[in-house]
Parts: sequence; C-alpha cells; structure tokens
Amino acid sequence: MQHQYAQIATEIRAAELLTYDACRRKESGISFIKEASMAKLYASQVAERTASKCIEWLGGVGFTRDMPVEKFYRDCKVGSIYEGTSNIQLQTIAKMVKKEYKN
Repeated sequence: MQHQYAQIATEIRAAELLTYDACRRKESGISFIKEASMAKLYASQVAERTASKCIEWLGGVGFTRDMPVEKFYRDCKVGSIYEGTSNIQLQTIAKMVKKEYKN
C-alpha cells in the first residue's frame, strides 16, 4: 500500500509543478499555451487515477454513494468523456509541439 500512496503522491506533485510552470510562464509574459494544456491534461488524468485508487483502497464500500470518493470518481470520469477535454488538450499540445520543432 505504501508504494501505491507514494506513486499517487508523486503524480499529484508532478501535476502541481506542471501547473506552477504554466503560471510562471504566463506571469513572465512567455508563451504558455502548450504548458497549460499539458498541466490540464496531466492533472485530469491524475485526478481520475487517484479517485480510482481510492475506490480500490476502500474496497466494496468505495462504490457506495455513502462515500464521497464515488462522486469524485464520477466527476473525473465524466469530464474526460463528456467534454472531450483530454482529446482537445492532446490536439493543442501536438499542434504546439509541431510548431515548436518545425522552426
């Protein structure tokens, strides 16, 4: 269990750092669209993995509506399916990477 906690904690910290980097770039007047898209994509993926792991750690009770983690998982999952934001972020990142390495 400790390794699983450590993995999730590391992923959450990485998502925070990606977000801070995008914010730093924006405040410095540097192009930040690619970095912001990367931060949003990664943070949403980490949120979904974290909520999923929490359900696993709670066992069968994790799926019940008595536990807030069940709602967190649904919210994370519906964001990637309904809004299609992950695909949009990937498209934005790919476009920016292509532009960056084309020049």
